[in-house]
Amino acid sequence: MGAALARAAQWTAAGSGTGTLEITPLNESILNQIIKFTENFSTRHPQEAAFVFREPLEWKTQLSCSVFGEGYEIKGATVQSEAKGKDDQPLLLLTESTLRVRSFDQLSHLLQIAVEKSLKEAQACLEANRDPIVKILGPEYGTVEGEDMSMLRLLDEVKKDDDPETEMKMKIFILLRQLDLQLLSSSLKHISQDVRLNPAAVNNEVNLLKNFSGKGEDTVLESLEYTSDYVFSNGCRAPPWRQVHGEICYLVIKPHDIDPLYITCSTAGVFLNGGQLEGEENIDYERKSDVYKDIVTFLRERSPRFVENMAKQEYIFLKKPTNEKDYQRMKVVDAEVSDQSQNLHDFTEKNVHKKVKSSAARRRFNDKKKLEPSTKWKNTGLSASHR
Repeated sequence: MGAALARAAQWTAAGSGTGTLEITPLNESILNQIIKFTENFSTRHPQEAAFVFREPLEWKTQLSCSVFGEGYEIKGATVQSEAKGKDDQPLLLLTESTLRVRSFDQLSHLLQIAVEKSLKEAQACLEANRDPIVKILGPEYGTVEGEDMSMLRLLDEVKKDDDPETEMKMKIFILLRQLDLQLLSSSLKHISQDVRLNPAAVNNEVNLLKNFSGKGEDTVLESLEYTSDYVFSNGCRAPPWRQVHGEICYLVIKPHDIDPLYITCSTAGVFLNGGQLEGEENIDYERKSDVYKDIVTFLRERSPRFVENMAKQEYIFLKKPTNEKDYQRMKVVDAEVSDQSQNLHDFTEKNVHKKVKSSAARRRFNDKKKLEPSTKWKNTGLSASHR
């Protein structure tokens, strides 16, 4: 799984630390596949599950002692498994908030008792152990760029002697390699089908919604505002240290029927964030909802009044609907978030240049043409059928 984590998973900028896994749809898919693989490992491969790791996987856990039951000894803030290795050391040890696990059998059981916290635990484990196969089998099996000779080394060792441990390592290595290939394949498919937003598309949608917002009874929203008026050269309003995560801007939306919504618009889509931090100008950037393809789709899931009033609208829609040029179809796996940010900048500059040339032609056309009711409003996806 080391190759998938290095090449496909989306990591935050490391800075002075090691970086963290951003909770994006792609990363959630990778984590859920790893969780499913690990939870079922002890039943599908009982002999391999009993194999004791070269070094324990160690991370800071959110689990408390109370979740551990039969098969574990609890003394104060310390939990240890009754199962032990040949060195008479427990295969799972929890001291304070530090968790150390030394076998797939214990990992499998841990994720099963973690229940709704299993995603957070898997994330914390992989962030602290970026190449887990090194801890499991040893540094000679670590993920490398270019030609990987690990399998050939294993075959040579198996030929030289009949050591059961070497044979067990080979079986585990093959199982982990299969998981890695599965993760890379599903990630490539996910990204190749992913339509990503850019600043121009977001700005178009915001401006359109503003045209139909206000205090009136039939307006779709009471108000919609950016949290920042400053626009960077690439069209983003998010600060640079958030742009590396694909974030474009932040909005405060006031629907007529629910409390104000604080949302993040990113290249991956639109989602609810934690809102303004009390007594500060900063935003709680953590995602609090699913990711939606655009602002309108997000609002349809949140505000019945928004859906109702959108169906009533019969205004003339003068602008062209957002076309495919406002989106980027990602076709390759790019593990460097900084490169993604640069690609976003380059694409935006080119797109803005094209819009400037076409805007004058549209104005001349609209001056000559008599305004008539148009069905283009419906085509944008902003209106529900109101027959």
